[in-house]
Amino acid sequence: MEVSGKQKPKKTFSVSRGSAEDFLLFCIPCDRDGARVPAKGYCSTCKEHLCDTCYKHHKKQTPSRHHILLDQDSMPTTPSVPIVKDEFDSCDDHGDEKLKFYCKEHDIVACSVCVTLNHRLCTVDYIPKLSKHILDSEELNEIMAEMKALEDNYKSQIKGVKDEMKAISENHDGVIKEIHQFRKEINRRLDEMEKYVVKEADNILLKQQAKLNDLSTGVHEIIDKLTEKRKHIDNLIQRKCLDKLFVEMKETKKQVEEMRIKQKQYSRIDVFQTVSFVKNSDIVDMLDRHKQLGELITKKASMGENVPVMKPTSTPSEDKTLNLEVVEDIDLNSSSENTECNITGIEIIKLDKIVVCDYSDNKNVKYFDTVQKKVVSEIKLDNSPFDVAAITDDKFAVTVPSERSIHFMSLRNQRIVSDRKVNINERCYGIAYSQEKLVVSCNYNPGKVLVLDLQGKILQSFSGDNSLFCFPQYVTVNTAGTSIYVSDWGYTVMAVKQLDWQGNVINTYQPAQGGTALHEVFVN
Repeated sequence: MEVSGKQKPKKTFSVSRGSAEDFLLFCIPCDRDGARVPAKGYCSTCKEHLCDTCYKHHKKQTPSRHHILLDQDSMPTTPSVPIVKDEFDSCDDHGDEKLKFYCKEHDIVACSVCVTLNHRLCTVDYIPKLSKHILDSEELNEIMAEMKALEDNYKSQIKGVKDEMKAISENHDGVIKEIHQFRKEINRRLDEMEKYVVKEADNILLKQQAKLNDLSTGVHEIIDKLTEKRKHIDNLIQRKCLDKLFVEMKETKKQVEEMRIKQKQYSRIDVFQTVSFVKNSDIVDMLDRHKQLGELITKKASMGENVPVMKPTSTPSEDKTLNLEVVEDIDLNSSSENTECNITGIEIIKLDKIVVCDYSDNKNVKYFDTVQKKVVSEIKLDNSPFDVAAITDDKFAVTVPSERSIHFMSLRNQRIVSDRKVNINERCYGIAYSQEKLVVSCNYNPGKVLVLDLQGKILQSFSGDNSLFCFPQYVTVNTAGTSIYVSDWGYTVMAVKQLDWQGNVINTYQPAQGGTALHEVFVN
């Protein structure tokens, strides 16, 4: 919304020819052939500067040997420009009629028929009359600068697409690597669990085998004793040693009874045990519940971090359009000032207190009391202040572009007092305050928006590599503190851009066709 008295700062545009073309005077004939050669003379008849070679040939050739030639010491010191006859374009609506006229009211070129039919009540000028000074016009400089900025923006977007393609590929490779690593970790953990269960089964087997080995050894010992006893008794029988046989029989009877008891004990030993594997129910349930190793989550990257997202442009709906009415005029000139005010920044500190920045030669910040209806206090600066943002009910911050600084000031006893100055090394213009942070616009090299703390430390910078803004001027933050709004103006670009705190464009608002540039912006 445009505020009365506010003007956009002047902007300039210059073209550098490069180190190979630093000289101003060059040979016009050679230039037509694509070569840039320093001029060593001048033909007054042709009105062209000539190089040493062309100068000599000019004297010898029949058509030009009678021309008036000036040497290097006598030739004009201003560049000669080849005269090219303009050819007017034909009118699309009226055939052979040429577009020779310009309508100021409609900002359109027209032919004589168009003027007669549609622009009889308009201010119409003859184009050759207007074009005489076009090479020095600010409008041409602006459109050339605008086209250069747009060209740089599109080149940056192409670079951004390439960078984002690379980032997408690297992100994909990283995700695949994480999936494989997770699978390897699962395999490692499963191998460990399998190894533990197999080892436990092996231990059970070893214990059973040890018991059976002990039983087998005991049984074999008894069998060996029985065999030995039986052979001894058979020998006594064959030899008819009846007395020894009787004694051996009685002793063996007792030993056999003991062996029978031991045999019963061995038969009661339960060595063999069946072993079964019971699956871990938690793992089974997990596998039943989950059909994949994990999930992929996509999220918008932080800026900066990525190429700016291109958002659709929209126009505010009718119900969001404010109808403003002038209630009264406020005179902000003080009696000591000879220069008319140029108010570029305004802020309501309290209900009855307004602080304004005067960007004119007055170079001051003023405190206006709406009850007394007068400027109560003012503070003069070395350079012109541009915009102001309230921090508390009695503290505020002021941008000074030419100083590349922010001044912090206070209201004390109805007077403006300067507290401190912070240098930020940027030509800062618009300023807003929210959540203990300052948001500042800088519209040169390139256009950007900075987020700073109250000590002037830059926390974030939004520029989009020249593609986010053309010339950002004013900034503000909505009451909820969720969005930053930036007025961006240029010769062809006039818009308010809504950003989040990561610098992503949420929406772009442009005036309806025929609207004017957007300057100061206010939001709820």
